[in-house]
Amino acid sequence: MEISVLRFDILCCFVLFLSVLFAETAATDVQVDYDYENYKILQLKKRFSINCTIVDAPQASIKWTKDGKELNPKDGYSTVDKPPSFLVVVEKPTDEHTGNYTCQAYHNTTLLKTKEIIVVSQPTASMNADTIVVEEEKLTLDCQPTGKPTPQVTWIIAGNIVLNGSSADSSHIQQLPSNDVPNGKLRINSAMMSDRGEYKCIVSNIVTTNMNGTEASAVTLVRVKDKLAALWPFLGICAEVFVLCAIILIYEKKRNKAELEESDTDNSPEQKNTPDHGKDSVRQRK
Repeated sequence: MEISVLRFDILCCFVLFLSVLFAETAATDVQVDYDYENYKILQLKKRFSINCTIVDAPQASIKWTKDGKELNPKDGYSTVDKPPSFLVVVEKPTDEHTGNYTCQAYHNTTLLKTKEIIVVSQPTASMNADTIVVEEEKLTLDCQPTGKPTPQVTWIIAGNIVLNGSSADSSHIQQLPSNDVPNGKLRINSAMMSDRGEYKCIVSNIVTTNMNGTEASAVTLVRVKDKLAALWPFLGICAEVFVLCAIILIYEKKRNKAELEESDTDNSPEQKNTPDHGKDSVRQRK
């Protein structure tokens, strides 16, 4: 009898062990599907979101990280949980919001699955439409490239001359970094009249080369002024002042001469016929 009871207890323990094992196995075998793009293109200052959809795990919870760190709402992030969809939203994104995002699905404390979404940004470029430089002075053109991953910049000058890489640098034209982007600036050390023309910068990264994105470009027309160009207007003004002063001087001289001649004529005795003159003549006759 005691042996039968012992066998029954062992059987119960075995059944309980199998139940627990089955429960744990069932929890870890939940199928999780993610609806996401491996690469997500971010456009600056335009609302963007990342979606993570979980299937067959209604009780699962989501943990988001970026580059290994949990998302901080102070950085502009907000989350919208509407199972089975879980979103990360940024209203006004910048380049700082690019990086590797991780969506982690948990069932209780058990990690079910992990997937990554790589967020990249479309490159941009900007330059003034016209640029003026005085001959023999330095000129720096800044393409102001943006985008992540770090974009590449190619310069095209004189309509068809392509500058690509530091090998194009010389004592006359140099390519310099702009905001940590190589070749983002173009410097002309001593401008010449032959440097006049159209300068174009083309900015590209993984978005434009592998993701059917549009290359960013900016164009400026460089105008080179003669180094004596500012002197000619100055000399012209000086000449005008000199002529005006000469005219005024001649006019004043002629006017003073005319007034002096008129004064001499008025003081002549032959031209005077005053009452006093007549009285003197009468007195002499008496």
